[in-house]
Amino acid sequence: MIQGYKKPLNEDEMFKLNERDMCKVAYKRFLKNWDKERISASRLGQSGSSRRYNLQDDMSESTPLLAPKPVIKDPNTKEKKRSLFRALAKTFGLELLHAHVFKLIYDITIFISPILLRFLIAFSKGSTETDSSEFSQTWKGYMLAAAFFVTILIQSIACHQQFYWGMTLGIRVKAALMAAVYRKALTLTSGARKESTVGEIVNLMSIDTQHVQDNINYLWALWSSPLQIGLCLYFLYQTVGVSAFAGFGILILLLPVNGVVMGKIHGLQGEQMKQKDNRVKLLSEVLNGIKILKLYAWEMSFKDKIAAIRNIELTILKKSAMLSMIFWFSWGVAPYLVSLVTFATFVFLSKDHYLDAETAFVAISLFNILRFAINFAPMALTETIKASVSIKRLNKFLSHDELDSDNVFHDYSKDDAILVENGTFMWDPDIGECLKNIDLSVPEKSLVAIVGQVGSGKSSLMSAILGDMTKVKGTVNVKGSVGYVPQQAWIQNCTLQDNILFGNDMEQDKYHQVIDACALQPDLDILPAGDSTEIGEKGINLSGGQKQRVSLARAVYHDTDIYLLDDPLSAVDSNVGKHIFDQVIGKDSLLKDKTRVLVTHGVRWLPFVDKIIVMMDGAVSECGSYDELLSHDGAFAQFLKMYLIQTEDEEEEDPDEKEIKAKILQRLTSITSEDDESD
Repeated sequence: MIQGYKKPLNEDEMFKLNERDMCKVAYKRFLKNWDKERISASRLGQSGSSRRYNLQDDMSESTPLLAPKPVIKDPNTKEKKRSLFRALAKTFGLELLHAHVFKLIYDITIFISPILLRFLIAFSKGSTETDSSEFSQTWKGYMLAAAFFVTILIQSIACHQQFYWGMTLGIRVKAALMAAVYRKALTLTSGARKESTVGEIVNLMSIDTQHVQDNINYLWALWSSPLQIGLCLYFLYQTVGVSAFAGFGILILLLPVNGVVMGKIHGLQGEQMKQKDNRVKLLSEVLNGIKILKLYAWEMSFKDKIAAIRNIELTILKKSAMLSMIFWFSWGVAPYLVSLVTFATFVFLSKDHYLDAETAFVAISLFNILRFAINFAPMALTETIKASVSIKRLNKFLSHDELDSDNVFHDYSKDDAILVENGTFMWDPDIGECLKNIDLSVPEKSLVAIVGQVGSGKSSLMSAILGDMTKVKGTVNVKGSVGYVPQQAWIQNCTLQDNILFGNDMEQDKYHQVIDACALQPDLDILPAGDSTEIGEKGINLSGGQKQRVSLARAVYHDTDIYLLDDPLSAVDSNVGKHIFDQVIGKDSLLKDKTRVLVTHGVRWLPFVDKIIVMMDGAVSECGSYDELLSHDGAFAQFLKMYLIQTEDEEEEDPDEKEIKAKILQRLTSITSEDDESD
């Protein structure tokens, strides 16, 4: 505390967790049992059902998120649904049993106290049903006091051990579920992504996992409260006779009423979570599109939509609160009603209508135990209802289809860095096939450009190579590690340096070389803290070109074997684009010994690449070198003609761009003339 008062604490100064409490340990244990559920599930033969997450101990950013797992389905095996509850029980059941054993010890010892109290009162009166001359001896009192001390000591140890094991177990379960949801979100298929928004996933990780954790802390009350109530009934019968049944009749009358109330609360809980998901989903859309919303002055319209959903949610919460109030009130007054009815019945039925001290104090002691059991019962039921709803939601999400690790093979015996043979791919079964009959090869250490009209399938082809699309047929082989620069740059909410390093160790010479090659040094000189400048969420304080260059620098610094570059030069001006192409992408650049696949709309780079792949309507139309493709009037020539038509009204400031356009126009004119002569 003194050190924390003097200076901010960092991660290195924190105590290390016990290994069993680490998230990765709990997650691995859970995942083994969840994989068994996935294998035996009814969706075994469908896409995504036979994959498991990679569980290597030395995982890094370059480790594949999914690892293949061979699965053989027995046709005679009866199919069953995946059960998250069953997987959790198999993983953490023994630890839960450990905690509940201590609770059982506590429950047994608390009923020793009323028995000792009976003897202590009898001792203080100087008489008992046994031999009073022996029992009245002084040492008997010391023995009773010592017995009280030992009993309470055991109660305290057992109670605190039970809560310790229960709370630590709850944290482990929550950590395992959060990790599972996070990993699942990264591997969902495009079709499955439509079923769960970002807001819903956030709710699963924050709210639903917390409900499961809270329920573990109260789960013992589901069996402990009935046990304590039953033992209280027995000992009260021994103390006050049949009068005990009169008091417990109150509880029996309350059970069906509270059962109906809890059923209503359970239904409202599920409906409230749905409305919460809808509200978070709409709010996320508003925040993501806040610029458009402001430009069109749609603030009040969306405010009304959010308020309408919130009002529905509040109505449900009010109904749930009213029912909960009825439930808690009935259980809250139950112990007092039970004790009142029991004592009144006892006094009425006894011959002398007299309640002595021994009977009163022992009964009050038992009623205190009863009050504790009755008070915890509704808490346990409430938390169990919340947890059951959350487990169903988590079970549904974790059962979604995920990417197939077999979409991409990594056979290092192949000659080409990237090889796609007869590949057909799709994003969503409802949409159909997006890429058809793809055949392409990318030699090692080559620079290959992918061109085509908008919507021709260029970015989808990159995703297919990455394994992000569902493979219908064919094979994809990638030889080596892959670095990907998407068209929309992904920026973390941290410093610019951390965005580039992305968890890798700092190498000063390499770092500055990458900064210079990606033309980031002038930007660093302008930023107030240089590369230590905090970048806002989604790179809000960077321009589009700066974000794209940071994304490119991250990939270059990572030093992979293959680079997939999805139009990274579109967001920068011509001078910066030329610098990046020469220093990063071109034949004499930093990546000259790497395999580079460049999606581009800029024709000025095409004469300098080794191979050009022309995409049209989701298929490879042409493939070859720049000169080969310009030797005839094919798809590539048509693409260049369309490009020249679209840019003929633009004023070109770069002389190199003008020269390349003039040469292209000359070649196209020559091709057209030759075709006319042949006709």
